[in-house]
Amino acid sequence: MPRKFPEIWTTLKVADYERGSFPANLYLFWKPSKSKYIYAKYLPELEEDIRPNKGRNKDGKGRRAPFEASMQTIDTREALDCAIQWSKGIKRKVQRQEEHSLHRYWERWSLREFEKPRRNLQSKVKFRRDTQLKWDGEHYGIKHQPWAQKSVDEINFVDFQDYFLLLEKRARKNNGTNGSGMKEQQKAFIRALMMEAEIDFPHLQIPRFPSISRQTKQVVHLNQKQWDLLLRTIKEQCDFAVNKQLNYRQYKALNWTYNNRQNQRNWVDLYDALLLEWFFFLRAEDMPRLKSEWFQGNGEGQYQCLLEETKGNRDIHVTQSFRPDADRFMRRMKLRRPKKGYLIFPEIPRPEEGGAENKVRNLLNHLLRKAVEKCLPDFDLGPKPWTTIRHTAFRLMLEDDPSLWVGHKLRDFARNGHTSPDQLQTTYITPIQSAQTAKETRENLRSKGWNTGSRVKV
Repeated sequence: MPRKFPEIWTTLKVADYERGSFPANLYLFWKPSKSKYIYAKYLPELEEDIRPNKGRNKDGKGRRAPFEASMQTIDTREALDCAIQWSKGIKRKVQRQEEHSLHRYWERWSLREFEKPRRNLQSKVKFRRDTQLKWDGEHYGIKHQPWAQKSVDEINFVDFQDYFLLLEKRARKNNGTNGSGMKEQQKAFIRALMMEAEIDFPHLQIPRFPSISRQTKQVVHLNQKQWDLLLRTIKEQCDFAVNKQLNYRQYKALNWTYNNRQNQRNWVDLYDALLLEWFFFLRAEDMPRLKSEWFQGNGEGQYQCLLEETKGNRDIHVTQSFRPDADRFMRRMKLRRPKKGYLIFPEIPRPEEGGAENKVRNLLNHLLRKAVEKCLPDFDLGPKPWTTIRHTAFRLMLEDDPSLWVGHKLRDFARNGHTSPDQLQTTYITPIQSAQTAKETRENLRSKGWNTGSRVKV
């Protein structure tokens, strides 16, 4: 027979008075100071806790608090029955969320996407690594967001609003931007996971995302004098070996040591990498992939790069050299390079050969920083040195030929450099025009005799 309820009580363990399927730690209790009704509470198993931070207070650092709710009655028997149904309702919600949360769809989606064929092992590894970071990157990964544990049909605009705020705070702390690029990436990733859920929810409406405002940031670049000085400094460091007609055997015989990265042969590699950037507007990620056979001349002074390893596993992209002096450099550079195989630091094993993925790029950045310290000690290359060189190549090309600023020429130049006309316009052309306007205004005022002393003392 079931036990009788005491006439006066403060807390009752439901399992002492009822048998059935409900949590063993389900309790009834009174909150006389806050409510006239009986309350129920229980602490779920850690893996079943669907609350943010698993119910921990103090931003996830405190103790886990139990679920609790008013049973809206003062009758003990009725409260006990309500408590059992209440706990079962939570259990059903947990099961539903486990079955239909983004965690479930991530498992299904990633299993399929990671098995899709990629151009090569390097592309496959990079795709898997970048995608995995979108899911479980520390703090910002989708995995760590409270709404990722909801059933997908319960995710809403406010969830995305809070998430974008988190991404923006992270970006402002790390690099001073509004995080628009990261927002775009994560938005596309979330949409892919939610589209996976349409198999279970054919009429699922993906919630609206907050608008993403693009923030244009003035990029760092070298001016023409600084660029010339940098190249001259590197020539001096390699004892002007880059000006000589060296074959591959003679290039390999240049002074080189593993213990000192600033050696003659490495400086030659840096010089060649910089000039390839200058003529072909390459990305930092392209530099370790470049192969000798990708660069072809037509015999009339025109070279092109058949970039076979492109961003996002896209099709082969043909990049033309726009500057007329490319032919002289390319003939000399090709002479000292292997006819087939990697161009820059060919002795460093690539990932598919068992090497570290970023070793080539890290060495280029290291040597570039050392060269800039020698000739431009006050110049800040920023957190991405090689990207500064890419900006330099674009900026000085557009300064040298304003005919590239409009129409089909702008579109052709943008495509050639793996970017967009809008990006060229906002990042380079508009700042060039603003600088020219300011210069012309100063010259006009100076020609009219408006020197600084005529208006204000400085």
